[in-house]
Amino acid sequence: MNNKPIPITQLGAATALVQLLSENPTLPPASWSLDQYTGALHGHVHDASFEVLTQYAEVLGGAIRPGGDYVYLGEMVRPHRLTATWRDVLVEVVVVLPAPVVAQVAA
Repeated sequence: MNNKPIPITQLGAATALVQLLSENPTLPPASWSLDQYTGALHGHVHDASFEVLTQYAEVLGGAIRPGGDYVYLGEMVRPHRLTATWRDVLVEVVVVLPAPVVAQVAA
């Protein structure tokens, strides 16, 4: 295995993605894009659960943080972002889930 750092370019991010998926074929499918300026790799897992995001975290490490709530198709949702580094490439994987509902208690 080559431990040489990958340069921060699209080629580096593409190579890191190929390595990630080749070495971890059981990861759930995601849509991927590469940032042309930073070389970061962005993944979005559609119609998934928080557990799917934790599968990526088990492989990539990093931290999962919630984002701000917003309305999508009439439903309040919240993105959850895993940010990590894989083979010297910044990786962000996002899952959007229904936002928790705050219960109103009558006084």
